[in-house]
Amino acid sequence: MFKAEMADARLLRDSLEAVAELIDEGEFIIGKDGIRLIASDRAVVAVVDYFISKNAFEKYEFAEDAKLGINMGNFMNILRRAKNERFSMSADGNGLSVSFHGDSSRHFTLPVIDVSREETPDLVKLESGFTTAFAVDTEALASGVEDAELVGDSIIFTVRKDMFILHSEGDSSSTRLEMLPSPSLDMIKVSEPVRARYSVDYMKKMLKARKLSDRARVSLASEYPMKLSFSVPDKVELSFILAPRVEEG
Repeated sequence: MFKAEMADARLLRDSLEAVAELIDEGEFIIGKDGIRLIASDRAVVAVVDYFISKNAFEKYEFAEDAKLGINMGNFMNILRRAKNERFSMSADGNGLSVSFHGDSSRHFTLPVIDVSREETPDLVKLESGFTTAFAVDTEALASGVEDAELVGDSIIFTVRKDMFILHSEGDSSSTRLEMLPSPSLDMIKVSEPVRARYSVDYMKKMLKARKLSDRARVSLASEYPMKLSFSVPDKVELSFILAPRVEEG
């Protein structure tokens, strides 16, 4: 069906780490250009749109389009066993085979499973609703989310042409991060001021993908889903769609 090889599994492991935080099983679509996964978490709060190009692999042999249902936890447990070894994986109709090759060779097999499919939003239609987009340093964004976790379970994104603000409030405490346009913050598009609230827990999980890139693109609108995107040019594209939290009061 297909076979792929790379010098080591770090790119695959790091790009799927955040995906596995959100979904416990997924259907990988094997195509001539690479491997795609689109899935939502069971609560249908977040959607993952993942693509790893054939260019990420040193060898990518493809016979025909195929779908592989895989338990993400089991797959990640195997990928975390990777050392400084050559990595390969292959699939037929019965399962996925994963191998590591160094001074010795280690082999694993995973069964192909039937994946329960949660309804996902129309991602193309969703794009038309974004009024704001900016690129931000991933460590700065993660730091703001971690600060918010100290005082509450949600975080408010406020975006103006001259400033990006992360704000969270608890019963008796609050935290606020302000960023001005700089090398760490590039305001790509701000059609109107934006305010939207999101889950801190989901944001933390999504930001595990910051291993891929030191910058992320954020697209959003007031009281509208957020799109958080990470890219390794010509190799990996990973986006998360996160539903907003209902504003209180």
